[in-house]
Parts: sequence; C-alpha cells; structure tokens
Amino acid sequence: MMARLLTLFALISSTLLLGPAALADTGSVTGTVAAPIPKHRAGAIVYVKQGPAAPLGQKTVSLDQRGMVFLPRILPIAKGWTVDFLNSDPVAHNVYTIDGDKYDLGTWPQGQKKTHTFAKSGVYRQLCKVHDDMIAYVVVLDTAQFAVSDKEGKFTLGGLAPGNYTLGVWHEKLGSADIPVTVAAGAPAAVAVTLKAK
Repeated sequence: MMARLLTLFALISSTLLLGPAALADTGSVTGTVAAPIPKHRAGAIVYVKQGPAAPLGQKTVSLDQRGMVFLPRILPIAKGWTVDFLNSDPVAHNVYTIDGDKYDLGTWPQGQKKTHTFAKSGVYRQLCKVHDDMIAYVVVLDTAQFAVSDKEGKFTLGGLAPGNYTLGVWHEKLGSADIPVTVAAGAPAAVAVTLKAK
C-alpha cells in the first residue's frame, strides 16, 4: 500500500512540475543539406514556414565580435527577440545595418555590449564601420521553430506538434525549394535539402 502511495505521489509531483506542455507528445525533423560546394552545407536555416505554430515568446541571444569576425556569422531568431551585440576584441567595433528597420548602434570598446530588439521579420546584414570586411546575418523569422545545419549539413528541428508542415530554407548564397513534411509524435521525420544557385 505504501509503495502504491509513493508511486502515485511521484506521478502527481512530476505532472505538476513539468506541466502539460512538457508532457505533450511531440515529433521532430532530421535532415541533411546537400550543396554543390561542401563548405556551403553549413549555415542553412531550416524553419517552419507553415504548420502548427508555436508561441514566439521573448528571448535574448548573443552575437559576438571576436577575432575581427562576427560569431556566429548566421544567427536565426524569432521576431520580437533581442540580440546582445558583444565586443570581445581589444579594438573598438561598430554595428549597423542598412536593411529593414535600419539602425546604427555606434562604436564601443572591448567588454561592452549594445542591444537591439527586432520587431520585423527579414534578413539584416550586420556591418562594422570600423572594419568594412566584417559581415554577419541576423535572420528574423515569424517562427521560433528553426534549426541551422552544421558543417556536415546535418540538422534537427525538434519539439514539433504532430501535423503537416512546410519547411522553408534560407542560405547566405544558395536557395532551396520549400519542403513538405508530416511530423508524428515520437518518431523523427527525415528530409533532404538540396541547395542550388538562387
């Protein structure tokens, strides 16, 4: 009897702590990006273009300036998220964009940061007036459901509610057709992304 009570208590406690959203059955999409040049397999953003939506929420992520480059070079975020622009270099850097809701955050030294909240979706090139060869891309999406391919072209897009989706793909240099996929709970759906000239 005591063992049953302890088991029941543990079940109730875990339900209260995790909440119904954490217990919901979800699925995922795994895939591989193919490109004419192997180095272009990395940095492809695969995102939910159509399908069951997840809340965007609010989040803060970082884009650093280290070794005279932006890290990461490709930064996907959801609309409404904030980016902390760091400077880890022993020289002053500037961050500005000529895209979308244009901004110039000014110039600041090592160890300091500036922030910007992105209210509109789109692709924002991040540039530096002090070092004109520096560039990065903040890709603002209408979804928080996205993944970025690694150097082998692999990606996993998890936490998806079961249903039919259309996946979009963004790449700095290449393009891809949209990809339809059906997601089932507990079983990853596999897709192949083929990048071609835009």
